[in-house]
Amino acid sequence: MFEIKKGIVTRNLNTTGYCQYVEVKYQDGDVGIAINFLDINHEVKEGQEVLVNTTARVLQLGTGGYDYILPFEAFKNLSKGHIMKLRYTPLQFSVLTEEEKNPDLFDKVPNFNDIIVIVCELHSMLLPLCIYLKEKVKGIKISVILNDWGMLNAKLSHNLEFLKENKFVDYIITCQEAFNGEFECINEINSLIFSQSLGCDVAIISPLPGIVGTGTKFGFTSYKAVHVIEDVVRFGGRVVFPVRVSKNEKRQRHRFISHHSLTILNYVNCSVEIPIFDFEDKIFFAKIYKTLNNYRAKHIVAVVNEIDKMIVEKYKSIMSTMGRSYEQDCEYFLELFATAEYVSTKLKRR
Repeated sequence: MFEIKKGIVTRNLNTTGYCQYVEVKYQDGDVGIAINFLDINHEVKEGQEVLVNTTARVLQLGTGGYDYILPFEAFKNLSKGHIMKLRYTPLQFSVLTEEEKNPDLFDKVPNFNDIIVIVCELHSMLLPLCIYLKEKVKGIKISVILNDWGMLNAKLSHNLEFLKENKFVDYIITCQEAFNGEFECINEINSLIFSQSLGCDVAIISPLPGIVGTGTKFGFTSYKAVHVIEDVVRFGGRVVFPVRVSKNEKRQRHRFISHHSLTILNYVNCSVEIPIFDFEDKIFFAKIYKTLNNYRAKHIVAVVNEIDKMIVEKYKSIMSTMGRSYEQDCEYFLELFATAEYVSTKLKRR
């Protein structure tokens, strides 16, 4: 399906440095909120006719309920660089990558034994990980490496905006087809090399919001974590892998430990470190532990008995995943806080 509709801008809701949120009334009487990207388009005004991609909202997909305004007249953005994003589409554009700026940095075989790499399968994992690490270990440097498993435009992530504004993350790097990070790299490996050059202690590889899932065994975009993990280990790194747990997820395949996490653990051809929180609910903990204990022949499973409750209390009100708050799915976030506690212990031992 592909749907483009004409409409009239009825209200300007909010304008940031990179996009504009407006209300649009369409010719068929439908009303929706649309995003206008200011790096590829001019600002729109009330009463102006616009052409809008409404496909995702019609399909009720997880795009935040937004439509997207298409460029409507001649426009030029003189950004530097020759590496194309959205290649071979009508909206392809170029970015300046770190590989173009400093090719010598990337012209060697890397060794990742001096940086802790966390590979996430969901974007909502970033907030608890980064906040806890920065609160627990003062002075560390964290890079976030965002790939194309979910949405592509990093500036649409409210979590990233919060983390950067409050200094819970030091560097934001986009790679693959993702764009609009502070820095651009071609792939996750070069993003890690660049993170090392910036003196980072921890690099967190994550998708942006909106990963694809189909309910089938391999039909989810975060399955690419298998290849990323293998590459990191191939070049001397150790990967910490936070499993996706939930007690209140309505979909059975994601309850307790998500089948996405288990598929990655099953098929990755190397070892990862899996912290598990010693949950207060011992029945829940026993189910999680029993499942992960089956993976000990390949992976390192470590129980985290305690986390800093003051950090959890201070920030739990801003946590959200899949529309669920901390109170509605606390196990998901406690597992991530425990992962950060595990990483903080590794950092302190160095």
